[in-house]
Amino acid sequence: MADDIITSVTELYKQKNWKAIVEIYREHPERNKLLWVFPTEENFHFITQYMEELKCSEILSVGCGSGLLEWIITEATGYPVSGLEVDGAWWQCKYAPPTFIPLKFTSPELDKATTALLQDSKSTALLFCYFNNGPAFKQYLDYYSGKMLIIIGPEYGKGVHTDPRPFGDVPDTWTLRGWQEVASTRDFIAVYYKNK
Repeated sequence: MADDIITSVTELYKQKNWKAIVEIYREHPERNKLLWVFPTEENFHFITQYMEELKCSEILSVGCGSGLLEWIITEATGYPVSGLEVDGAWWQCKYAPPTFIPLKFTSPELDKATTALLQDSKSTALLFCYFNNGPAFKQYLDYYSGKMLIIIGPEYGKGVHTDPRPFGDVPDTWTLRGWQEVASTRDFIAVYYKNK
């Protein structure tokens, strides 16, 4: 039952046991009910390395869903991660899955508060994980004043569609700085740096 994985993960969350969530549920058949990708400790070191190198102090995750990945990243790296979602009515209704971080809400068309947040984010890395709206992605980048972009998603040919993909969908104002596969899942974490 779906409630079993949700209940178990929520209990581990309450215990602050992110390692167990990642280890136990990476191969679970219902894992996508809460999270599309379960990074390894090596992946968290990879993210930390670039956060330090590019002098970022926090992460803003666009389209974060339940915020489980964002909570795990915060616990594993020490960097605070905030989440941005559309459709606040859904995420606050009784049928929505649990949320693991406080969510900030925006409208599908970026509102003034969101554009101001993006423009005032010089030391904030921008994260898109399994995002699926290429035009919105480009709109977020147009307002974003920071220099570090993280895209997590499937490699071409995995049979899962995202937009943007980790490779090939980023405007040429950005340079690929590094990438790493998530375990052997054919999901990748790609880090980009904004050209001057």
